[in-house]
Amino acid sequence: MKNVFKWMAYILMIGSFSYGAARSPNILLIVSDDQGYGDFGFTGNDVVQTPVLDRLSKQSAFYPYFMVGPACTPTRSSLFTGRHYLDTGVWGVGSRGKVRRDETLMPKFFTPSGYQAWAFGKMDGGLEMMEMTPIDRGFDSFLQGAGYAQKNEQGWGAELITDAAVEKIMQAGDAPWLAYVGYVIPHLRWYCPESYAEPFRKKGYSEDIAQCYGSIKQMDDQIGRLLDALDESGRAENTIVLFMSDNGSLDAMGQKEMGGWENSKPKRPHSPDWSIRNPGNLIGRKGEVWDNGIRSPLLVRWPEKVKSGIRKHAISVEDVLPTLLELCQIPVDKHPDHFPFSGRSFRGSLEDRKFTDDRDIFRLATGGPGVPAGEGANTPDMKTLGYDTLHTILRSGKYKFHHLPGGEFRLYDMEKDPSEQNDLSKEMPERTDAMAKRCRARWDNIAERNRTFQMRQLKINNADRPRKHWKIQVLQPLRLTGKMDMHDYLGGVKGFQYPGDRADYSVEVQKPLAVSFIAEGTGFDRCAPVSLLVDGKSVAAKSRSSEKNVFGPVALPSGTVPFSLAVADDADAGAAIGEVLKLTLKLEK
Repeated sequence: MKNVFKWMAYILMIGSFSYGAARSPNILLIVSDDQGYGDFGFTGNDVVQTPVLDRLSKQSAFYPYFMVGPACTPTRSSLFTGRHYLDTGVWGVGSRGKVRRDETLMPKFFTPSGYQAWAFGKMDGGLEMMEMTPIDRGFDSFLQGAGYAQKNEQGWGAELITDAAVEKIMQAGDAPWLAYVGYVIPHLRWYCPESYAEPFRKKGYSEDIAQCYGSIKQMDDQIGRLLDALDESGRAENTIVLFMSDNGSLDAMGQKEMGGWENSKPKRPHSPDWSIRNPGNLIGRKGEVWDNGIRSPLLVRWPEKVKSGIRKHAISVEDVLPTLLELCQIPVDKHPDHFPFSGRSFRGSLEDRKFTDDRDIFRLATGGPGVPAGEGANTPDMKTLGYDTLHTILRSGKYKFHHLPGGEFRLYDMEKDPSEQNDLSKEMPERTDAMAKRCRARWDNIAERNRTFQMRQLKINNADRPRKHWKIQVLQPLRLTGKMDMHDYLGGVKGFQYPGDRADYSVEVQKPLAVSFIAEGTGFDRCAPVSLLVDGKSVAAKSRSSEKNVFGPVALPSGTVPFSLAVADDADAGAAIGEVLKLTLKLEK
């Protein structure tokens, strides 16, 4: 009889997370954009209105010390790969945020086990890379909605993507599903229906807060619709719901990012409404690795499987994928080929609210002081970047270590001192030294693999997908030579005024083809003559004007082909700079 009771106890112990022959759980993964830790009612903000998320927090395991990336694309690249964003090839956003083609993303871990995989809303480079789409990355369907605009001709983006997600949930058959819903709220520009903004205006708040917090209330209502759809479909009990933000808030005023970094000297005053968005007085902002840049709440709800309540266990965004694979009991033999995970399952703390471990969480700033020198250009060897110039952090348990530019160390107890004001590095030299060594080791380990700070280049898949034209990413040069410059996000590469000015690229060709190169921009009549070099050989210009230069045709062989836009060394200098905004390869017959 004693053995029978032991066996029954064992069954009960594993039964809390085991379905046996029952249907695998669905996954609803909801991500907001630039929503700071203080932008929620359940984290202590009494101005913002998030009743749905507040209610969800009471039904969920709530992780208040959840570490995301310092910006949107780093976070999403880690979320969907289970790996550190630097190892995926991401070190920022825009041209610095393209996940390498050889990375395996979340849906490909689930679809071999019968899951449907859907994506709605903001994708970022974490899910798209130039010629690759979310479908190529493993999703069965994808709806971008309003993209980066809060509203388009079809309607409000948050409502459009929710409409599509609700429809999928209601029409889903017996197969389990994974749904990613990425809202663009409250990313700039803040813009919402008048019915959401006006209540905040009537209370005397600024237009910024009226639009920003009105948008958040609009999103909260849409999340309510998602949860209602789960209830109406009868799938709520068998669905794991996760909610998180992709990074902390930025410093903005008048619908414009201010660009003032918290640890710069002298410190610039925040916008008038900053204190409303930051009731906990965290320091930093999006892009930085102070906690206001990288701390997000994480909510995990799984009725009757996960007990609600606060989990003080410090975990990271790269831990989400390994955890979901374990909760859904996806066998290892059904995993696709992939690089080793950086993250670790936090199932232990879902089962036991007092569970903790000593996992280390490493981050590198993507903005402000401590960003790698030359980070906007190609760095062939990461080991050449000076560690003393970087701002890195290591979070382990309740302690957070900072390596500041110049080699200064700081240590904070994040449970007692969430505002990072009381430096303990002198009081706790042994812990500080140990964490400093582990932080440096993490950087050295990533640098040794050398997968970051190299601009991704276009691949022409013309054997599989014949097309008539391809767009080169102008803001992703391999290198700039001479007196050249580039914009970070918008615009193009500029210069082309002096002999030797040059922008180098390459293209990977699947099947030989002939193309014309079409460079569009401004000032081509004032800068020096721009030439095209393909594999080191000059290509004749078909036509030239102040806004367009056309070169070719030129035959491109299969394989990697280098090319450059350049001013010849013996050319006369131009009167002003020129800027290439768009570069297109057009198929020739």
